[in-house]
Amino acid sequence: MGNWNTWPNFQAWLQTAWGAGQEFWSAGPGSLINAGTNLVFGQNPPYALDDFLSFHPKFFGLPTTVANCVTVAGSSTIVVPSLTGFVLGQFLRSQNFPPGTVVTGLGNNTITVNNVATVSGIIALQVYQSPPVPMTVIQLYLNLAYASLQFARWQEQWLVGMGLFIAHYLTLYAQSDATEVLSQLMTAIHGEIPVGTVPGTVYALSGAPPGGSLQSLTVNGVFQVPGVDYTLVGNQITFAVATPGGAKLYVTWPVQQQTFTSVSPVSGAAIAAQGLAGGIQTSKSVGDVSVGYQVLESLKDWGAWNLTRYGQTLATMARVIGSGPMVIW
Repeated sequence: MGNWNTWPNFQAWLQTAWGAGQEFWSAGPGSLINAGTNLVFGQNPPYALDDFLSFHPKFFGLPTTVANCVTVAGSSTIVVPSLTGFVLGQFLRSQNFPPGTVVTGLGNNTITVNNVATVSGIIALQVYQSPPVPMTVIQLYLNLAYASLQFARWQEQWLVGMGLFIAHYLTLYAQSDATEVLSQLMTAIHGEIPVGTVPGTVYALSGAPPGGSLQSLTVNGVFQVPGVDYTLVGNQITFAVATPGGAKLYVTWPVQQQTFTSVSPVSGAAIAAQGLAGGIQTSKSVGDVSVGYQVLESLKDWGAWNLTRYGQTLATMARVIGSGPMVIW
């Protein structure tokens, strides 16, 4: 069908195997290689976090409703009742904003987002504050899927393929990197010996107790009554009567400490357990309970795509759709 001097640039063919790249002009819609191959060209339609949420909501968790928020048409600033719970990168939804809206800035009772409001008004925001997988990770894999799957090839299956592609990588992420950190405010008891001259009436503490009061103050083990036996101003204790010689003083007060504890990734593990591939059962034994599985033979060359059910489904669809171009020579 041709001779050696009509053979196209093979490097261009490799680099356009999954769609048009910089080699569009050497393998474009009207070129010889495109006419006899399975190459496809075209732009993808928009795909936002909202689209992925509609297929796989478990990766987002439950949203928090923030009422009485004020928007102005054409502005990316939202007035909120409080900044409590808002952080950069959070995904939010509202009928006043287009899909894919995330928080990009925090101000004085205001937040800034990456889109502008379509109308003015008082609205309620649906904010995804605690997704089991970080929102930035979801967005990164969404970008990867968008660059990897071409609508011109996948057609009506493109939306399904995008969801499967992202869910596959998020499942692997949940298995290997997802973790939950438990934050708690713990009440602890601080104790110390006041600094001062014994006998004496004035003693100093290492710091001012929170709330301006002590839990206890003892002299030789005897509890001292605040406001009667002593007064506390800042970090200074003043006794009404001088302490006796050789007296032993001890004070305590409660303090709150924020602790971060790494716990087992319950939600992350649940996501991984739901999405990890099991394969086909090939053997089973009762003694010592042994079960053997094997991946689908037709997908054995698809590597890591076999590790999740999402990847297996995507690979199966890709085999039907076509895995790259063919040269007719």
